Amino acid sequence: MQLPRVSRQQVLRVIVHVAAWVAVATLPRLLSENPPPFRPGNLLLPLTLAGYFYLNYYVLIPRLFARKKFALYFLLAAGLLALVYLPMLLRITGMLPHHPPHPHYPLPPGAIHYSRPPQGLWLIGILAWIISSGMRITGEWFDTERARQDLANKQLTAELAFLKSQVSPHFLFNTLNNIYSLAHLKSDDTPEAILKLSQLMRYMLYESEAARVPLGREVEYLRNYMDLQRLRLDPEQVDIRFTVDGSLDGALIEPMLLIPFVENAFKHGVSARHSSRIAVDLIMRQDQLLFTVQNSRFPAVGGHDPNSGIGLPNVRQRLSLLYPNGRHLLLLEETSDEFIVELTLTLAHAPLPARG
Repeated sequence: MQLPRVSRQQVLRVIVHVAAWVAVATLPRLLSENPPPFRPGNLLLPLTLAGYFYLNYYVLIPRLFARKKFALYFLLAAGLLALVYLPMLLRITGMLPHHPPHPHYPLPPGAIHYSRPPQGLWLIGILAWIISSGMRITGEWFDTERARQDLANKQLTAELAFLKSQVSPHFLFNTLNNIYSLAHLKSDDTPEAILKLSQLMRYMLYESEAARVPLGREVEYLRNYMDLQRLRLDPEQVDIRFTVDGSLDGALIEPMLLIPFVENAFKHGVSARHSSRIAVDLIMRQDQLLFTVQNSRFPAVGGHDPNSGIGLPNVRQRLSLLYPNGRHLLLLEETSDEFIVELTLTLAHAPLPARG
């Protein structure tokens, strides 16, 4: 049978508790001007107080106070504390005889023998009640907050996984249509397009499972995607530009976060009858990422595609989850002939989502 492992924190907690009760047992003697000789009976009160402390901590608080049985809790807590001091109370009332001074420990001249217990002993009992109650209540609160935070992190992870799963099928559907068009035209670019797609799928299936990826890998993914789009488009008809400025070393970003903006630009910014322009600029300055996508805008033709809105609403939701509290700024600008997306991210301070 394997014994449960004991953590360092648990060992430290036991040491602190033992040291505290040793202090309770010895402190009154250290503070006394005329401490009597030690007797085993002197340990009775500290041990009784320790029992009361842990009875209140492990039984009364969770079973009565936590269940809002306040009247019963305070009645039992006060009654048990009175039982702890019952022998002293009986001596004060004269129902039990007082112990005479020890024969080998005579009182010094002028000293007075007090039959009543010092007030510090009463305060120790009250403090034991207050401290055990406070420790248990605050501990329960921290445990509840920790459980709530764990649940929120798990929900965040599940929601992000769902949003990420929406990106891949949508992107794959569009890309396969592009390759089908090349194959239908018997284009010599079809093998290269399939190779580019395999590189994109490798990134989507394996590397994008991480919470964050190097920004350089995300940029490479965008570049492969745009190269794949170039294979099906006439360079004389569509002007495609992608520029990167600044050092990407050490920067991390949520995978598949930027591709919906680029995909949306190719989806709505390319016309078969008019000259088109798509410009993607990525600028990195310390921990600030500025990502801009500009594409031509044409009057809508035909009915509205119900699936055309998957990308941008998806990425808006992911940004609000991953980069909250002012850590991102997304601006969309629309003119008569151009659509502009400008995204600013503070990468260094963005929180990592929990991994389930």
